[in-house]
Amino acid sequence: MHYQALFSPGRIGSLEIDNRVLKSPQSTATCNPDGTVSQRTVNHYKRLGEGGIGLVMMEYSYVDDDASKAIHNQLGNSRREHTPGLGWVVDEVHATGARIGIQIAHGGRQKFLGTAPIKSATDSSWSDVEGQYGVVPTPMTIDEIDGVVKAFGEAAARAHNARFDIVEVHAGHGYLITNFLSPHTNWRDDEYGGSFANRSRLLLRIVDEIRASVPREFPLSVRISVTDYEADGIPIEETVELCRQLEAHGVDVIHASGGHHAGMEWEVSPWYQVRAPHRWGWEQIKPALTIPVIASGSLVTPEIAEEVIASGSADFVSLGRAMLADPDWARKAKEGRLLEITPCIRCNDGCLHRGLNMGRSAGCSVNPSVTEEGRFPILPAETRRRVAVVGGGPAGLRSAAVLRERGHDVTLFESGELGGLLAHADGSTVKQDLAGLLRHLVHEVRRTGVRIVEEQADSATLTAAGFDAVVVATGAPVRRAQFPVAGRRPVLYAADVRAGKPLSGRVVVVGGGLHGSEVALRLAEMDGVKVTVVDAGSTLLGGDEVFTDVERLPRFLDAAGVDVRFRTEVVGIDDDGVRTVSPEGEEWLVADAVVLALGRTTGDPRLADELRDAGVDVHVVGSAQRPGRVFDAMHTAFFTCRTI
Repeated sequence: MHYQALFSPGRIGSLEIDNRVLKSPQSTATCNPDGTVSQRTVNHYKRLGEGGIGLVMMEYSYVDDDASKAIHNQLGNSRREHTPGLGWVVDEVHATGARIGIQIAHGGRQKFLGTAPIKSATDSSWSDVEGQYGVVPTPMTIDEIDGVVKAFGEAAARAHNARFDIVEVHAGHGYLITNFLSPHTNWRDDEYGGSFANRSRLLLRIVDEIRASVPREFPLSVRISVTDYEADGIPIEETVELCRQLEAHGVDVIHASGGHHAGMEWEVSPWYQVRAPHRWGWEQIKPALTIPVIASGSLVTPEIAEEVIASGSADFVSLGRAMLADPDWARKAKEGRLLEITPCIRCNDGCLHRGLNMGRSAGCSVNPSVTEEGRFPILPAETRRRVAVVGGGPAGLRSAAVLRERGHDVTLFESGELGGLLAHADGSTVKQDLAGLLRHLVHEVRRTGVRIVEEQADSATLTAAGFDAVVVATGAPVRRAQFPVAGRRPVLYAADVRAGKPLSGRVVVVGGGLHGSEVALRLAEMDGVKVTVVDAGSTLLGGDEVFTDVERLPRFLDAAGVDVRFRTEVVGIDDDGVRTVSPEGEEWLVADAVVLALGRTTGDPRLADELRDAGVDVHVVGSAQRPGRVFDAMHTAFFTCRTI
C-alpha cells in the first residue's frame, strides 16, 4: 500500500472510517426542482463511493423552505418528503463500502438564485447576487433566527433518520452563518452582532439544537472558513476560539476551509493560487482542540495529502474538484498508479464557469462524465479499426487513449513534442496543475500501447497507409504579428517560453489576454525578470475567459510586480525596443526580450478536406475545430472517439 498515513484508518467520534480521504461537499445541481434527489444524483454519489474513498460528504442541502435555498436544483433537506431520496443515496453509497455524510446549510446573502426573499445578518449585499434582479438581503428578525435554529435541528434529525453516518453544518464560505460570524457582513446592534460572543451566538445555538435533536453518538461536523480573507473580516484568533467552543458544545470534527464567494481565489482556488492555501489557518486550530481537524483547499495530489496527514498538520483531508476530475483518485493513489490519476487543473471552467454559473449541473474540463455518470461509457468497439490521430496536443492525446481503450489499432503522428500548447507548463510552479495533466495524457498513450510516429502526417501519407479513420487534432495556430518585427533581440511566442530556458532582464509581453497574462506570471517566476504587459484594450482578459481568471488574475499579476499598460498598441519591434502608440503619444519600451501573446486563429481545414475527398472517415477535434480551452479539447476528443 502506498501513502501509509493517508490510507490508515481514522475516527470521527463514534464513526470509524477506512482511510483519511473525504470527498468535500460540492454542489452538483442534479436534484429535482423540489430538492428531491434524481437518478443522476444517486449515480454521482455512488460513483464517488466506488473510488476507494473513506467518506463521501453530500453537497449542501437547504434546511427550510423560506430563504435557505441558494442555487438551482439544490439538494433539499427541509421536509420529510426529502428523506426517502436521501436514504436512497445513503444505501447506494454504503453498498460501495464507503461512509457518507450530508451538509446542511442556509444560503444567507449568497442566494445565487437572486430572488426574494434573501435573508442575512444585515443588508450587506453581494453584487453578483444583487445584480440579477436588484434584490438585497433583509436583516433577519429574532423570530426568523429562532426559526432557522429549529430548522437546522430538524434537518439534522432527518439526516439521522436517513441513516447518514455524519451530519455537517456549513458555517463557512460566505453563507448565512458566516454572514453572522464576520464583522465584514455583520453590523447588527442586538445580541447577534457586535462582539465575538454575539456574532458566534447563532452557530452555537444551532449546534446545541442539533445535539438536542439527534443521539449523542451521531457525529457532528462544522465546516468553517479559517478566515474570509477580508480586511475587516474574521480574524484567525476568533476562529480558533470559536472551534474551542464548538468542541465544548459537542462538535466531533472541524472541517477547515477558507474564503467566501466574493473572494473566489480563496474558496475555489484557481491555478495561479498556491496549493493548500489555508494550511496556515488549520495548523493554528488543531493544537487548540482534542477533536480531529479536516484539511481542505487545493490538496490536489496524493503527495500533498499524504504529507498533511503524516506530518500531523491535520487528521483528514477533503478533496472536491480533484474527485470530480477522477473519482478513482483514492484507489489509484493507494495502488501507486499516480500517473493514471486524471488531475484537477483548478481551471474552474467545467465545474463553475460553464457549469453552475450557466445554470447547468456541475461539470469538469478533464472528466466529461461528471454528473452524467454511467451515461457515456467507453465500450469495446464492435469492429477493430486502424485509426490515425494527427496531432499530439491535449485533444490528440486524449483521442488516442480513448480509441485504444475501445480496442482500436491507433497510430499517433506528432513531429514535435507531445503535449502541444500544454508543453509550456513543464517546470513552471504557477502552471504545475497543467503540467500534471500533460504528464498524465502522455503516460496514458504510452500505457495503453498507442503507436507514436514522430513525423508530420499529410493526406497522401495517411491515404496511402490505408487507415480506416483519421482524427485531426492539429490545434489552432498562434496569431502572427501584424507589425514589423526586426532586430537582434529575442522575440518569442508565449508557448515557446519555458522554465527550463529562462529569460532575463526587461521582458515586454504583447497582448493581455489569457495567454499574455499567464505567460507574464510564468516570466515573473524567473530570477531577474521585469515584466511589462501591453494591450490595446482597456482591461486584461477580454472575451469569454473563465470568471476567476477575469476577476482575480490581474491582482496576482500586480502582486508579482507585473506592469500593465492599457490602450497601448504595438506598431513595431526593432533594436531600439518596442515601439508603441497610446493616447499619450508614441513611446519606445526598452526590452531585452519580447513575448508575443496575440491569441490563436482558426486552424487550416485543408488536411481534413483532402482526406474527405479521398473517401477517408475523418473526425476533427479540439482547437482544430475552433480555438478553445482544455475543456474543449478533452470533451470533443472524448465524445467523438467513444463512438468511432
